[in-house]
Amino acid sequence: MRTMSGPYPYPGELGDPVYENIAHDPRHSFYWHTHGFPSPLAKWNFHPEYELHLIRHSYGHYMVGDYAGRFGPGNLVLVGPNLPHSWFSDLLHENDVIERRDVVLQFRGEWLESLMRLCPELRRVEPLIQDSSRGVLFTGVEAQDAASRLEAMGRQDEVARVSTLIELLGRLSRNDYRLLTSPNYHLRHAGVRSEQVDAILQHVHRHFNRHISMTAVARWQGMTPSTFSRFFKQATGDTFIAFVRRLRIDHACRLLLDPRYAVADVCFMAGYSNLSNFNRHFRRLTGMTPREYRQSSAAEHDAAAAVDEPARRVG
Repeated sequence: MRTMSGPYPYPGELGDPVYENIAHDPRHSFYWHTHGFPSPLAKWNFHPEYELHLIRHSYGHYMVGDYAGRFGPGNLVLVGPNLPHSWFSDLLHENDVIERRDVVLQFRGEWLESLMRLCPELRRVEPLIQDSSRGVLFTGVEAQDAASRLEAMGRQDEVARVSTLIELLGRLSRNDYRLLTSPNYHLRHAGVRSEQVDAILQHVHRHFNRHISMTAVARWQGMTPSTFSRFFKQATGDTFIAFVRRLRIDHACRLLLDPRYAVADVCFMAGYSNLSNFNRHFRRLTGMTPREYRQSSAAEHDAAAAVDEPARRVG
């Protein structure tokens, strides 16, 4: 049995992990970001994406599946889909905040599979990807180099990030690493409750761009609205309204990439009946208005085309 010290519980005592809904920008193949600790993102959670997670600063305990251990600066772990995980830093004072503690890279399995189909050379990373279902801790000099490259992605443009990620996976597949969870570990709450959460999430994903009522969904699940609200918050880490709103804005981002649709059309196609609410929610979640988002996307496309243009003329 693995042991750990300090005020943190064993993974089995943390309770059910929270499902993390990761919004995907259609302009990007993966999601690179940083966050500090404490943070709403630093929780006992799971999600269907692969995650490469680097700790820049601090020491503490971390949990991956049924594994519990200590971490320090440079801790680099690859977590497979739906594998619960969390990092808890030691804090000297209750109100301490560790800025930019984590560098996180998340990508979908479907994207990597399609990439490997196009580039058979990438099949060499397949054993590493399969091992990530148990959590992979990287060690050695190569791990330090990989950590530096992962940090550097924050200063790169979109094209450079893609090539860096491919190079990272290739290097890490040749690196020394150890598996973290026990061979027979499985997501402990994957029973009736997990199936219920999955059914609700599938229903929401199918109907988010129409009128969808929390009261109606609660009645469908045989719950009162207040009971359902608590249940949904515990399962996803979000309120029902915030979750639906995020899905709608994510869908709107995809629609805005198509110049055939006016902003007002996108508003209604994303499930909104009020343009002012749509603009307000869009700005709150993306930091820009729908028109600014469309202009930004068009500018990125033109810049990429300008870079490619000399190559086309040479040919």
